[in-house]
Amino acid sequence: MNSAALDLATMRRANAEWLRAALQLLRLRLQRHAIELGAVPGERRRMDWLVAGGDVELTRSLPTDEERSLAAELDAREQIARGAGTPPALRGIEELAGLSAFESDLLLLAAAPALDGAFARAYAELHDDPRRDHATLHLALALYTEDVAERLLAADAIMPSRRLRSMRLIDVGDDEREPLLTRRLSVDERVADYLRGVNRLDARLAPFLVPIRETLSSDGASKAAADVASHIESAGERWCTVNLVGPADGGGREAARAACAWLALQPQLLDLRRFAACSPEQRATLGALLGREARLAGLALIVDASEAERGSALALAVDEMIATLAATLMVISGERWPTSEDVAVVRVARPTRLEQRSLWRAALGPHANSVNGEIDAITQQFDFGTDAIVDVVARAAQAGGEITGRALWTTCREQSGSVLDDLARRITPSYGWDDIVVSDDVRAQLRELAAQVRQRGRVYETWGFGAQLGRGRGITALFAGPSGTGKTMAAEILAGALDLDLYRIDLAGVVSKYVGETEKNLRRVFDAAERSGAILFFDEADALFGTRTEVRDSHDRYANLEINYLLQRMEDYSGLAILATNRRTALDAAFLRRLRFVIDFPFPAVDDRRRIWERVFPAQADVDGLEMAMLSNLDLSGGNIRSIAVNAAFLAASEGAPIGMPHVVRAAAREYVKLAKPIGVAEFGAYYAMARR
Repeated sequence: MNSAALDLATMRRANAEWLRAALQLLRLRLQRHAIELGAVPGERRRMDWLVAGGDVELTRSLPTDEERSLAAELDAREQIARGAGTPPALRGIEELAGLSAFESDLLLLAAAPALDGAFARAYAELHDDPRRDHATLHLALALYTEDVAERLLAADAIMPSRRLRSMRLIDVGDDEREPLLTRRLSVDERVADYLRGVNRLDARLAPFLVPIRETLSSDGASKAAADVASHIESAGERWCTVNLVGPADGGGREAARAACAWLALQPQLLDLRRFAACSPEQRATLGALLGREARLAGLALIVDASEAERGSALALAVDEMIATLAATLMVISGERWPTSEDVAVVRVARPTRLEQRSLWRAALGPHANSVNGEIDAITQQFDFGTDAIVDVVARAAQAGGEITGRALWTTCREQSGSVLDDLARRITPSYGWDDIVVSDDVRAQLRELAAQVRQRGRVYETWGFGAQLGRGRGITALFAGPSGTGKTMAAEILAGALDLDLYRIDLAGVVSKYVGETEKNLRRVFDAAERSGAILFFDEADALFGTRTEVRDSHDRYANLEINYLLQRMEDYSGLAILATNRRTALDAAFLRRLRFVIDFPFPAVDDRRRIWERVFPAQADVDGLEMAMLSNLDLSGGNIRSIAVNAAFLAASEGAPIGMPHVVRAAAREYVKLAKPIGVAEFGAYYAMARR
């Protein structure tokens, strides 16, 4: 048995010896009270005299020698217990909860049947009622108070606002038809165990609480932890609420855990969603139990409110805890939590890219050397805090063997992409550089764009350009051109070449007529994407970025605010953000100047259309006799051509024949009708009649 186990065993033995003596002293008090009750001549045992008046005169017997001996033994054993490292459990509750001597005696009286079943029989006999085999305030007043005035004041001990009830140290029977004097007083299993020397978390709280694991330490979190600890220490006897403000996975949990270690508190993370789903009555009970655990177990509660939107059930639950919880509370949020309560605010700085490199190497341990070349690229692309870094390394190591840079990169993508899936549509890249038909200049610009994403680390960090750019480090681009000219395909090619996730956000669905909602929707997207550095492809950009005019009314002013907010977030975004529009001419020149790349995707000319037709059919497709010169005359974009190819393939497959001109012409005619374009002889030539069928 190790020394810690020996110390615990010694403390429990000392507590047990003290508790044995305390219970024996209680037995003697009960025995003396029974004798006193039996001494009333010619009358049944009466209880009303305890509070009602002086018509019954009864002289209490002085304490016996045995009682005096036990009292002295209790004092001596308390010194022994404190010498072993902790006071007796009942004395510990007294000090932690600030109980009076009478409240402490009342707590022991209520707990005695849970510690020794013989007390239940004694209580039933003293109450002259076999159903009342429990402690009552009536009995406590008889045992521990001397006169009527003292009893009347002592009865306040079980009022709802007093510690015995507000901390759930004593349970009071809920039958309101029964006088408070004679209601059942008892303790739950948690309190009984504590008095026996077993300090464990209340089982009713277990589904709502998760221990905070120990993880790597960042400079920002360590500084924040020191500030948190200082606020809590300066609060003294008052319960302190601290709001840890910073980005998601920016070190808030780490700072909270480190502060608890500093203060010798037990950190517990609250499952906010499960707590908020409870009824108000259930939350009140859980809050009281958490307040009790704060004292009995030295618990500090941590609430991650990063995803709690104002006005939601989650936010209301957080407000409720801030206002009512009698415990050390740490609320983690992205922005300062709005509350009128007295809350200390501590900012948590996210680990810098340089610090993240050190954290990655520390988490990788012996694997760091094998992926040393990839750490810089991973750090530049994925903005992870300590928890996420530890999780990624653990998941990459599950396969066993050496951890590779490829495995880390893939795991980082999986780790960070799930949050965005709820806000945008993930596009799986299916095209490569050979699939897109664009001019050499457009292709060169796309390759330059990819190169900037790859070389950010060298240019911004190693060469120092990041310090000069300040907030404008985001790589932004505008893809402008008619529908079907390759804008989405180009975004897919970039995502595939860079091995990044691609998310399409329809700006037409993001823009809201309600003031502030557009910014709120955009903020959610950028905040979720920040960790992953995914490529964000904002389609239908002209829904928001039309030509700005002079501000004539409040609507114009808010529209400009929305535009400026998006531009600011794009410039701050650590990844690549692409805007796509069909109408470049509708965009304000001032807006265009703030973008790093502006790439035009013109409608394909005849030669470009021929190249598209030559590549649109897969090599394994059964194709026969297609006239590429004629097809290239069709006035269609690349997207329309791809649609025609697929539809023609289905027509041919249904006939069990190779894909031929009849199938392509029929599919092309359908596409013209869909686009409301006239079917002309100049375009369809010899196939004009076939197209008109």
